[in-house]
Amino acid sequence: MQFFSEARIRAQAKRDGITHLSTGVAVLYDKKILLVRRVQHDFLGGYFELPGGGVDDGETIEAAALREVKEETGLVPTKVLATFEGFDYTTDKKPRVRQINFVVEVKPSKVVLSEEHDDYVWVDSATDLATIRTTDSMRVCVKAALAMTVG
Repeated sequence: MQFFSEARIRAQAKRDGITHLSTGVAVLYDKKILLVRRVQHDFLGGYFELPGGGVDDGETIEAAALREVKEETGLVPTKVLATFEGFDYTTDKKPRVRQINFVVEVKPSKVVLSEEHDDYVWVDSATDLATIRTTDSMRVCVKAALAMTVG
């Protein structure tokens, strides 16, 4: 796993004026990464993204990532393989959010989406990410995850 320091990440976020931490999780299975599509009526509705979400008070960043995978996909993480650089963003309710990204393996199982998402797709290095509706920042993250895991 790449070097990950919860204290360093939190201290840097505080220095940068970040108000919230979130996670993005590149779920790796069979040399593919899972993307989930946000429901239309939600923030960035219709866009595909890595599963993930906010870090709750008193929760570690890694614990939040693992919790979010279970909540959003029904999949059970078995191993954290790496962390990798995320990005900062804003929402109408959160002025400065920093996303911390993870790569995890999961137990083989069927994807069961939460009410936040209405579709999913598994992508690999041959997938043309330009054909998948996502933000530029998310596209960069997915490419980084694929480069780290499947070459």
